[in-house]
Amino acid sequence: MARLIYSSRAFSDLDRLTDFLIDTDPVAASETVDLIAEAVTILKRHPQIGRPVEDNLRELVISRGRTGYVALYSYEAEHNTVLILAIRHQRESGFAH
Repeated sequence: MARLIYSSRAFSDLDRLTDFLIDTDPVAASETVDLIAEAVTILKRHPQIGRPVEDNLRELVISRGRTGYVALYSYEAEHNTVLILAIRHQRESGFAH
């Protein structure tokens, strides 16, 4: 089973996504963190399940109703480690650099 690590940027993204929801729907804000954390755990057993993108990175699509989230990650096979680099809402234009 692969080791799962979140970058500081990914944690900041989680904060940003929940802050966006907290005033209008606090329950959804809490559920969002749980949803993303649960979905990302699949990468422990199936680290290459996400769709490939540039620079040997992958994206895991996390559905939530009609929309959802996307987790950008890398899989370091030599260390059997998944690094979650960033998380965004599907309606956001892309990952911030």
